[in-house]
Amino acid sequence: MTLFDPVDDVPAPAGPHVRVRMTVAYDGTDFRGFAPNAGVTTVGGTLEAQLEKVLGQPVPLTCAGRTDAGVHAWGQVVSFDAPADRLDLDALMRSINRTGDGSIAVRDAAIVDHSFDARFSATGRAYRYTVVNRPEPDPFLRRTAWHVDQPLDLRLLRLACDPLIGLHDFSSFCRAKQIRAPQQAAGEVAPIPMRRVADARWVALDDGVLRFEIEAKAFCQQMVRSIVGTLVEVGLGRRTPADVGTILRARDRRVAGQVAPPHGLCLWAVRY
Repeated sequence: MTLFDPVDDVPAPAGPHVRVRMTVAYDGTDFRGFAPNAGVTTVGGTLEAQLEKVLGQPVPLTCAGRTDAGVHAWGQVVSFDAPADRLDLDALMRSINRTGDGSIAVRDAAIVDHSFDARFSATGRAYRYTVVNRPEPDPFLRRTAWHVDQPLDLRLLRLACDPLIGLHDFSSFCRAKQIRAPQQAAGEVAPIPMRRVADARWVALDDGVLRFEIEAKAFCQQMVRSIVGTLVEVGLGRRTPADVGTILRARDRRVAGQVAPPHGLCLWAVRY
């Protein structure tokens, strides 16, 4: 999962157009992430193809967060420009929602000011990660939750969230290639993955299902999954809650825990 990968500037379309904002949900199991990528099936590529079919022209999308392969969304937000004379929002939503196997759904759509940008206008992103914590797996949650068969200590999980709150350098929880800057010019300072986490908590649901919730303005790639993997090690008694603060201060990906599987992660909401 990454929210601020560099993107090319999208040229403004010619003619009278309006800016559209859509909230999109999807089961990411069978997609190779969100970002359009030639030769593979992605959420963004599928949406762009459907929009082009309805609107009769290419429609480049901007999204709030480029989710990785296998990651899901309930509240992904996209924005794009559409020809005003060919736009019927209700018909557009019906067309997309009736196409395919139902793995992508448009929850709402609206015309917004031209200054709106799904990525840069966002003030916060909320993710949820679901864990099934009981000996037997759940066939009905196998696509959307990580099955951990050993008992997790919920008290330790909650204590381990405390060091995450606030502004920190999250290098230890970011994908290594993001912080190596292999093509960094001589004398250039590598960007530091500083992120301010507004909230991080574990919620106990019914029948051994646990949910990790985290919110920040932005996340670096694999940050949430790396945090969850480390916290699960705390819940299993392999690390202590205090170790999370030590890992943060180390600013070294190698000292953090395993990266949790992608299928338990969901981009739940984007704040504006």
